[in-house]
Amino acid sequence: MSDNIGSKLKDLREYYNITQTELSENICSQRNVSKIELGQTIPTVDILNKLAIRLGVDITYFLNENEAPRFNYIEETKKNIEELVSLTKYNEALEIVKHELKNPLFRKPAHKKFLLWKRAICHFHLTDEKEEALELIHVAMDIETNSRKTITVTDIELHITLGIMNSELKNYEESKLYYEKAHKMCEKFPKIDTNIQLIKVYYNSSLTSFKMRNYSHSIIMSNKGIAVCLKINSLFLLGELYYQQGLSYYYSNKVKSALIEMRQSMNVFKIKQQQAFYEFVEYNYLNFQRAAINKLHFNM
Repeated sequence: MSDNIGSKLKDLREYYNITQTELSENICSQRNVSKIELGQTIPTVDILNKLAIRLGVDITYFLNENEAPRFNYIEETKKNIEELVSLTKYNEALEIVKHELKNPLFRKPAHKKFLLWKRAICHFHLTDEKEEALELIHVAMDIETNSRKTITVTDIELHITLGIMNSELKNYEESKLYYEKAHKMCEKFPKIDTNIQLIKVYYNSSLTSFKMRNYSHSIIMSNKGIAVCLKINSLFLLGELYYQQGLSYYYSNKVKSALIEMRQSMNVFKIKQQQAFYEFVEYNYLNFQRAAINKLHFNM
């Protein structure tokens, strides 16, 4: 226990750039702080509590991270990064990621894995160094977050991200392999809710197949994604899946089916109050409708 307390104390002290003398002032001797950090002595509850207050954490931080108030900081920071990335605010997200990579509160493998994953996404979109971004994902994948080396939901997300990145680089076959791996990983979690990851796999597989002009496979994948959404009563990516389905039908010369799927897409975006997405789909819907009418008149 003394080693654990000492390492956490040292990490926080160095993170805040405080010397042992400054930390120990009016609490204990500098020598005592040194011994605690080296694991040579266990501080009294009174001393540890005073040191914790000076470092801005609760005493439970040194005993159990999950009980520490700063645990909420970790979760809130992750949510903030996730939101910024989803809004494509990559510069803002990257600044937070770089800062937190130095934060001892994020030293746990699972936290570091998350930060490297998000850093890779930001790097991919902000620079031309695409291969470096892919390498960062692989580095994150190599981090073991548990002693049993079991697959985690984050591992599935990392494979999906590699699929998306390779698709954007037009490495379509490699992209499909990562989606297939992610799908198999989802199947290994019967007791864990991976429906969101499964929807992501189906949507992005459909999108990649569409780029490859394999419209029939794109339809199959989007159909599966829609089925999962309806099964769990979720609107997550449902509008996008209907739209993708509509595009694939249209380029398969099934215009009537395409228009039906696009109307479904508009309905979802209307329910979600996503006006920009609604108008985008509506614009294409009207264009496809006009094209179908013109074609009908021409054939007559």
